[in-house]
Amino acid sequence: MDVFTAISQRSSVRAYKSTDVEEDKLKKMLEAARLSPSASNRQDWRFIVVRNRETKKKLARAAFGQSFIGEAPVVIAACGTDSKSVMGCGQPTHTVNVSIACAYMILQAYELGLGTCWIGPLRRMKLRRS
Repeated sequence: MDVFTAISQRSSVRAYKSTDVEEDKLKKMLEAARLSPSASNRQDWRFIVVRNRETKKKLARAAFGQSFIGEAPVVIAACGTDSKSVMGCGQPTHTVNVSIACAYMILQAYELGLGTCWIGPLRRMKLRRS
């Protein structure tokens, strides 16, 4: 599969099979994120792989009740680690870097036959209290 095919054919998936994601596929997705470009090669991110059912349910509640998140066999929480660095345009560096890394992971997942859904809204404070 070429990159344009993945870009043009992938879509957000909100219904998942109950089968687990193979470790080699997960590692390949995370490697795609690691290889993605980042400002000054900062790689100012952390990826938390969540398989625990209760933790996934907490994430779903923090994402404004998007219950399908709790049904996914695995959730990857992408976190920026340097909130102080700002690009010349005023955009926080970590938000751009994490976004690019997630896009690479999503395209790699599609090539591996996996469905994904980028989740934007998240109440971080709700997660901190859980």
